[in-house]
Amino acid sequence: MVGGLRDLGGRLFPERQLLVRSTERVRSVLLPGWLQAMIVVACIGAFGGASYLTVGYFSMHRELDHAGAVASNGQVATETAAQTQPNSGAQAVTALNQQLAAISTQYTELKQHYDAIIASQAANTTATGQTQNDLQQKLAAAQQQLSNNNGNVAQLKKSIDELRADLKRSEQARTTETTHARQLEDEMQTLTARTNLLKAIADSKDEQLARLRAQLGKPGEQVGSVPPASAPTPKLDTDSSVTEPGKHSALAPDTVGEGAALTAPTEPVAQLDTTGGKHHPASKLEQILASTGVDLDKIINHISPQSGAAMGGPFVSVDSMRSNAAEQQRVAALLKVAKILPLRPPLDLHYGIGSPFGARRDPFNGREEFHTGIDLDAPYRTLVYSTAPGVVTFTGWKEGYGRTVEIDHGHGIVTLYAHLHRILVAMGEHVAVHVKIAQLGSTGRSTGPHLHYEIRLDGRPVNPEKFLEAGKNVVQASAH
Repeated sequence: MVGGLRDLGGRLFPERQLLVRSTERVRSVLLPGWLQAMIVVACIGAFGGASYLTVGYFSMHRELDHAGAVASNGQVATETAAQTQPNSGAQAVTALNQQLAAISTQYTELKQHYDAIIASQAANTTATGQTQNDLQQKLAAAQQQLSNNNGNVAQLKKSIDELRADLKRSEQARTTETTHARQLEDEMQTLTARTNLLKAIADSKDEQLARLRAQLGKPGEQVGSVPPASAPTPKLDTDSSVTEPGKHSALAPDTVGEGAALTAPTEPVAQLDTTGGKHHPASKLEQILASTGVDLDKIINHISPQSGAAMGGPFVSVDSMRSNAAEQQRVAALLKVAKILPLRPPLDLHYGIGSPFGARRDPFNGREEFHTGIDLDAPYRTLVYSTAPGVVTFTGWKEGYGRTVEIDHGHGIVTLYAHLHRILVAMGEHVAVHVKIAQLGSTGRSTGPHLHYEIRLDGRPVNPEKFLEAGKNVVQASAH
């Protein structure tokens, strides 16, 4: 702003110098342009202010004169009106009295209305007081009832807490009892498995003993493929070696000979009769099937139950009146039993026994163990077939067995196929005899490709070779 004024002053008011001469000397006063401009502006402002004050002064005097004239005219008019109307005051008093009377009447009405309101309020106050008293009494009763209920609630809460504690203790006791029951069940299953294993061992020893006694009684005669009478009692040999590298070892001799092939020829069926007498076909077939260890009569009664029809008549000895019809009926029943027993081999190809049923030395740790099945040596991925009709009850992995298939054939008979490469059936599937169920492999606790084949009778492992030999003999007996 100041800079702008300086520029304006420099253009309009050039710098001037005034010389002041006195008697003795000459002095100079310098007047710059901005100072000159300010002086001019100050002069103009002073002139304008004086003009404004002058005009205002004259205007004020004019207004005062006008007001005085108006006041004079009003007073004159008032006096004139008073003189021309002398009775206007009396009329005004009358009007005021009328207004006063109306106001008095209105006041009276308002007072009456007020008194009525006061009376109503008093009545309402009384009723309200009574209502408040009633409410206070009800409130006191409710508080008393609430205090009583609080006591009951506290008692109920205590009872609930006690019941919860009892329930928790009962649940703990039930859990403990359930755990104990499970432990007992596990111990019972373990004992049952041990019992079945001991029974299988005892049966194996009894069978070996019976065959050795038969050999000792008739040294020149062989039953099936029984070892010679001079053969030593089965015993584990610590220096024995495996029969084939990479396979299970037949370290303990068996009743059918170490590593003997199941396809070896067997003795004629007639030689199974050690009594020297001539047997009927039913007796031969029954003897063959009974050699497996199953209860033939139990199975026959199950698949061909006796009729409940009424019977009677004189007693006639069966021995004296044996008929061909009865014999044929017995043969037919035995053939039905033969169809449901696992008598067929699980492999079609030529196979050998890598490790038989019974006592042996474990191929991994060298300790003595009981082999609950037979190991059949065959090429890798050889097809495995069902040995009898039944229902697949297990498919999957089992500890030590690897990939495993179990088939329930009914009447307490179960077959197991282990160390499989691939499983071809599903659990719950119904299979007929000689149906593809798996491929041979080496899964689980195995030293090489082979099939571990088990047969269990009422949970007890039995020698599968009995069933395989019986299957061959049944074919010959059926031909006869």
